Amino acid sequence: MKPADSVTGYSLLLMVLLALLASFGLPMAAALAGFFAWLAAMRLFKRLTGLQQGQVLLMLLVGFAGLIWGQFNQTGSGWWWQALEANQGLLSMLISVSFLRLVAITDLAAKQPLPVGRTALWKTLLGVHAFGAVINFSAMIIMADRLSARQPLTPLQALVITRGFTLAAHWSPFFAAMGVVLINAPGASLWQLMPMGLVLAVVGLFVAGWWLIKQPEAEFSEAYPMHWRALMLPLWLAVSVLVAHTLWDQLPVLTLVSILSLLFTLVLLIWRYHGKSLLRLRQHIEHTLPTMSGETLLFLAAGVLAAGIGSALQAADFVLQLDHFGAWQAWILLLVLVGVSALGIHPVISISTAGGLFAPWVSDPNLLAMVFLMAWALGVSISPLSGTHLAMQGRYGLSAYAFSRWNLGFVGVMLVIHLLVLLVYVSF
Repeated sequence: MKPADSVTGYSLLLMVLLALLASFGLPMAAALAGFFAWLAAMRLFKRLTGLQQGQVLLMLLVGFAGLIWGQFNQTGSGWWWQALEANQGLLSMLISVSFLRLVAITDLAAKQPLPVGRTALWKTLLGVHAFGAVINFSAMIIMADRLSARQPLTPLQALVITRGFTLAAHWSPFFAAMGVVLINAPGASLWQLMPMGLVLAVVGLFVAGWWLIKQPEAEFSEAYPMHWRALMLPLWLAVSVLVAHTLWDQLPVLTLVSILSLLFTLVLLIWRYHGKSLLRLRQHIEHTLPTMSGETLLFLAAGVLAAGIGSALQAADFVLQLDHFGAWQAWILLLVLVGVSALGIHPVISISTAGGLFAPWVSDPNLLAMVFLMAWALGVSISPLSGTHLAMQGRYGLSAYAFSRWNLGFVGVMLVIHLLVLLVYVSF
């Protein structure tokens, strides 16, 4: 079991609860949530890798420089409060969704013989997409661990798992991508983004499946034993978010996702484990939450960066001027964002920066949001430094840089498909 860190775990839990209270109109709760978030962040910094520490420090340096410059030019203290409360909703959602592991893992971990062949690989591709859309990174690791239990994970198996997982960034409200996008493209509608993203994900799954499963070794490759009845949890969660968003459209989507994730976890824990529920919750808070160092520091630092950029742009009285932002301009922005990801820059950094530049004047926030979701899904597929690929390297011995090479053609095809979707969207 991972070592306990009660102070960090309960600090993160308090941040979630206070951030949820703040979303119901209690402004002081937001400041307190920011305090506990940064308390946890300071304790978690030492857990980061050297590369992650460098990225976080650079974002904080640039962000604070922008805030200080803005303060000297009298932009007001609002940007400092924004930096303190940065990305609380997003981080709360990620932490709340992590609790779903407690009730989803048992469905995934059935100990059965591994099926073999193309049909089984198709089921694995679709299954990791469905589960990954809800419990995120955990689904990918659970499946990869099972496939590598007796022999090393093959590149084909790894690509089936990673492509199925990353394509969920197009549409899932439980993904960090959707949270980042809704923050950086204000006014974008979940009702419009999810259907369009689902269409892109379905097309991407078909392309990925056709591309991978036609390989000669697919016929003899082991796959994950999927049970379709286990997909009821992702289905019910997704439906619940949409229904709740319809009934309480004044509440932020991130708040709804957080509340529903916690409620589903509590109800299913009590139903399945009865008196042992509290013990499982404690273990998750004290042992698992403190392992979320990368997510916590990255998103908090990105919030400071966004506040700093906003403060600096206001101080400079800078306004980005373009005559038109249509499908081709959106696609060029997508190419730039994916290219930046290929250099190793995390999408949350590039999207936060682009959001600060483009969001104030783009007339259709859904178009901008679509570009950001596309950029996240393709960016993590092409980046050698994405968490997905670094996990494959550190845990299963597959080169993270090899994934960039293996996914290059797939990302190129998806970029063309994305252009067609953007052209159709703008036309209608």
